[in-house]
Amino acid sequence: MTLTVNLDEPGYTSSFLADQHAGQLARLRTLERVFDPLSQEVFDQLVLADKPAILDLGAGAGSLAGWLSQRYPQASVTATDIDTRFLTDILGIRVLTHNAATDDFPVASFDVVHARALLCHLGEREDLLTRAITWLRPGGWLVIEDVSLQPSLSAANPLFRKVAQAGITLLEQTVGSDMLWAATLPDRLRDRGLANLGHRTLEGRIGDNSPADTFWAATTAQAGPALLKRGLLEQDDLDGMTRLRADPAFTAAALTLVSAWGQVV
Repeated sequence: MTLTVNLDEPGYTSSFLADQHAGQLARLRTLERVFDPLSQEVFDQLVLADKPAILDLGAGAGSLAGWLSQRYPQASVTATDIDTRFLTDILGIRVLTHNAATDDFPVASFDVVHARALLCHLGEREDLLTRAITWLRPGGWLVIEDVSLQPSLSAANPLFRKVAQAGITLLEQTVGSDMLWAATLPDRLRDRGLANLGHRTLEGRIGDNSPADTFWAATTAQAGPALLKRGLLEQDDLDGMTRLRADPAFTAAALTLVSAWGQVV
């Protein structure tokens, strides 16, 4: 299936990140390989209720939702997304089509609400954080994980900085993303009165053939046509970045994965 994108209509579902893109599932799998180990470590630290009700909000390709159903076999795991095409074949979960920006759940519906690589792309991110807390029962956990591209803006290599800034600008223009917001997550949860707060960060690099490198490359390749159409980069920039990544002498910090969690009291 090919992507039809109206670049004059902002929003995730009409952007280069949309699920109808031919390469989107493969790109999401690269994100999962980066983030799943960190997410699993976070859940292993949490003490959950017996038979917990878990919401995986904006579940993407569903690897974490599937893992949660196995990690907590007595749990009810609900996986949602605005486009659920990649969630339909995962055993042990309930799948709901849900727009996190506008759709609610009843108060005190869940023991865990989790969202990963979602809120940075939503203009309503602050409101969603507040609403998600109301969906939790007393003692329930809010677990928010997201991506910051701050490290790429201070990279030594000027071409990498240029490509990274172009990607950030494209996300701002076409999706409304804030790719620096994730660094504020611990403070956001603290400000909302959650208890037993915790957070972890993991640096992702490019040029080292790591999962983060593969994720960065897949996302940049998928963004290429939109970057060129908007004049944010030239083809020479993209070709030069491909050569730079392949240079054995090059590696640089590209992103930070941030996980933050807290408990409703």
